[in-house]
Amino acid sequence: MAERFYFDIENGEESIHDEEGVEAASVEQALDEARSVIREMAAELTAANPDRTWTLIVRDASGSLVGRLPISV
Repeated sequence: MAERFYFDIENGEESIHDEEGVEAASVEQALDEARSVIREMAAELTAANPDRTWTLIVRDASGSLVGRLPISV
């Protein structure tokens, strides 16, 4: 059965919370999706803020942390 996972983005000063989330069959599938999201947004985030290190935070439906992935080009 699919679960909902949320991908938040933070850099230590700013946080962007995912209110929509995605459905995935497992934590592993959610992390694979997160890696895909990172590839899509890395260049944009680092170009806009080259001095900041961004991290993608993956939460499950209860809000528990299930993964932290660095965003880099």
